[in-house]
Order: sequence, then structure tokens, then C-alpha cells
Amino acid sequence: MFRALFGVIFGIFFIVITGSIILEAFPQLQPLWGEFKNIVVSLYESSTVKYGTVVTVLIIIGLVILFGTSHGAKR
Repeated sequence: MFRALFGVIFGIFFIVITGSIILEAFPQLQPLWGEFKNIVVSLYESSTVKYGTVVTVLIIIGLVILFGTSHGAKR
């Protein structure tokens, strides 16, 4: 359990560092990043209005688990 928690924290840290390096290297991507954040926030707010906060959080957790456990095509 500690190893999984450490992996999640390290993954978030890695994404934050990589994102800030990319945005510093390519400043023309900042408006695109801002638009992406606005879309995610509007999707969250509409889901909260339609389903409620608890169900929305459960949907987000389910999506994270779904994408986290997918390994691609089996050969």
C-alpha cells in the first residue's frame, strides 16, 4: 500500500514537473492549456449539477482506475 501511494505521489510530481518544463519551452501552448482547463472545469461543473458531488467524484475515480489499469492490446 505504501508503495502504491508513493507511486501515485511520484506520478503527480513527474506530471507537474514535465508540464512546467513543456510550458516554459513552448510558451505558445499556454493559451491551449488554459482552454483545456476551462473545458475540464465546465465538464466538472455540469456533471456536479446533473449528478451531484459524490457521484461526480466516483466517476472521476472510476475513470482514473479505468485508465490506470488498461494495458493496451494483448498479443
